[in-house]
Amino acid sequence: MKRLLLLCAALVAMVSASAQSEFGAYYDCRLAAHRKAGMPTGAVVWIGDSITEQAWWGFLTKERPLVNRGIGGDNTRGMLARLPEILESSPRKIFFMGGVNDISGNRPVEEIASNIRKMLEMIRQKVPSCKVYVQSVVTPNNEVLAYPYIKNKQPQTRELNARLKAMCDEGLATWVDLTELLHNEQDELREEYTKDGIHLHPEAYVVWVNHLKKMKYLRK
Repeated sequence: MKRLLLLCAALVAMVSASAQSEFGAYYDCRLAAHRKAGMPTGAVVWIGDSITEQAWWGFLTKERPLVNRGIGGDNTRGMLARLPEILESSPRKIFFMGGVNDISGNRPVEEIASNIRKMLEMIRQKVPSCKVYVQSVVTPNNEVLAYPYIKNKQPQTRELNARLKAMCDEGLATWVDLTELLHNEQDELREEYTKDGIHLHPEAYVVWVNHLKKMKYLRK
């Protein structure tokens, strides 16, 4: 624990010593940690925001090597900016989920979808052998949501998911619809799966990964 705290302090100092990026101090700190950790060649990579970052993908799956590249608070602009470094290691699979932070920041759905399309086209161009899985955006549960600025975003998340599915239908990626697994009849995240209306309990990740295994996107 002491070693981890010292590492975090060193990374914060490293970020503070240089100009902070437009994506914020936490983004910069996590990106510095990712760079220090390095990336194995041919890994299974998870790209996303806090929903991705908070999962123990390596524990839940049997895929090796596996790398978690989620950053809490990240949006699709930030993901697009750091994608080229990830692709340098020629990942064999990428599982992507992103867009909810863009929506909470009132970015137009068209812009969000455009950023994701750029990412998918970049992957196809730079690592054509990589299998890409685009996972549907989680819709927050308004009844238990701890963050008022994310409330009442169902229309935007539905529109974004429709656009993402259409991209996958074009052949840019494999569509993974998590709504039937994680959403309730109101098309919001099930209350029993969330601790604050948006972030997930461990049980939700188990359901999520089991679905990926059932679909043979991951090893059983």
